[in-house]
Amino acid sequence: MFRKRTLTERFWEVLPGLQFWVVVLGAVWLSRYRPVWAAIFIVCFDLYWVLKACNVGLHLIASYRKFRVHVTIDWLGNVQKLREHLSEYITELKSDSKNDHRPVARKFFRLEAERLQALQNAGKQIDDYRQYYHVVLFPFVNESAEVLSTTLDAMLAVNYPKENIFIILAGEERAGEPAQETAREIQAKYEGQFGKFFVTWHPDGLEGEIKGKSANASWAVQAVMPELEALRISVPQVIVSNFDSDTVVHPQYFARVMYEFLTAEKPYQSSYQPIAIYNNNIWDSPAFIRVVSVSNSFWQFTESSRPDRLRTFSSHSMTLKALVDIGFWKKDIVNEDGYVYWQCYMHYHGDYKVIPLFIPISLDTCMDKSWWQTLKNQYNQKKRWAYNVEYYPHLIWPIIKLKAPRFDKFLKLFQYVEGNFNWATASLLISVLGLLPLFLGGQEFLDSVVAFNLPTVTKILMRVALVFLIFSVYVNLVLLPPRPAKYGPWRSIMMYLQWFLVPFVSIIFGSVPAIEAQTRLMFGWYLEFWVTPKVRKGASTGLHMKEMKSN
Repeated sequence: MFRKRTLTERFWEVLPGLQFWVVVLGAVWLSRYRPVWAAIFIVCFDLYWVLKACNVGLHLIASYRKFRVHVTIDWLGNVQKLREHLSEYITELKSDSKNDHRPVARKFFRLEAERLQALQNAGKQIDDYRQYYHVVLFPFVNESAEVLSTTLDAMLAVNYPKENIFIILAGEERAGEPAQETAREIQAKYEGQFGKFFVTWHPDGLEGEIKGKSANASWAVQAVMPELEALRISVPQVIVSNFDSDTVVHPQYFARVMYEFLTAEKPYQSSYQPIAIYNNNIWDSPAFIRVVSVSNSFWQFTESSRPDRLRTFSSHSMTLKALVDIGFWKKDIVNEDGYVYWQCYMHYHGDYKVIPLFIPISLDTCMDKSWWQTLKNQYNQKKRWAYNVEYYPHLIWPIIKLKAPRFDKFLKLFQYVEGNFNWATASLLISVLGLLPLFLGGQEFLDSVVAFNLPTVTKILMRVALVFLIFSVYVNLVLLPPRPAKYGPWRSIMMYLQWFLVPFVSIIFGSVPAIEAQTRLMFGWYLEFWVTPKVRKGASTGLHMKEMKSN
């Protein structure tokens, strides 16, 4: 169900697609009629992108080193110390900051000791973590019992009191009897192993909704709120984790969230973001898909190291109080996981942030029964993600008018606009459009010094970026779960060779779906939520990565 747009909304919907086509067609025109200008622009853009790649690479390294520390910490043990043994815990952190053999760990322990000491000096009372509850939401449509069982088996393995974890299996009424049968099977298998196990069914065709995860999630949480009230659990006592149905959580995930919640300056004005790693079926997926999935994980690593840029994405946690304050997830938005951050940012007048957890969750790569269908699914998933340009009419002007710190709000708007622009244009400008002056500029341009040096300058810049790609290959390999017995050494060799596909992947599964998403929005060809099929061809390896082991 699509609502009618106003002229102002249509203006903002047209803008992202228009800016892409103006730049692309402008590059073609300049290459033909002003080839020197085009060449200068291309060199400048390549230089900008290489500097950006270097910056991203440095943040990837920094984030990965923090990640390696955080996954070794007993977060539940630390949470238990916060209330009754805070002074001893601070002393322990100070000791670790001097004695740990890892430089990154020493720095973390030192800064954490200083932060907690400041909280103690300010008289902050840290609550008992057992008075809070985690409501874990799993919206699903047609996922199999196998996928959901893998997810809930991981929930059973978490190092956290199960009586404080409530599960919501949120089905879609339109999915019919097969989904209801799956829900009955899962409920019979897992009910009684958590504090509560709820099953909700979202009615189809409600006014003001599109068919999507946001409407289902909003319905499900609101449906169980009377149950929570009957249990005398208040809204401020609840943290909601909105998880994809294939989310395999780290054993320390909920303890890690609770640690940050209890020690945050403004816990109710914060979201808590893990790092998504696509390891559940990574060994079974095609090489193209593995490159896309690993790139998605690296983006999460990089953003986690830049708190000013970090936004909610995919599976994450936030407080029920914040959800109530903003009126829950917006029901006519396709990508609710990212937009909920902006809802909170606007509601709290810029006083809202996303706290990186540096703890992994494992998800499925895109995969279907055939190779071709797998590629189509991956393309459709990336197109749906790139459709976050749908936020433009809900975001740009309201944030411009928002009573919030001016620099912060305009910086975040720039990051949002720049990110979507680069998503569509960067790979094309670097790989394809950069050669246009040589083909369209004419003989006079080909005889010029600029034309002679253009390929050389581009090659040098790309070689600099290659250094960081090599480090990315290393990180990818160390994060892989062990190779399943059914595969031989050749499969491991392919994990190295797959990185030669990066130039093709960045265009086919990067620029092209973003271009389609922005062009569709420009012409009013609106998308609805597309559910990524979850297909397994072997056992899940999500918990087999060494960083997913409990301490």
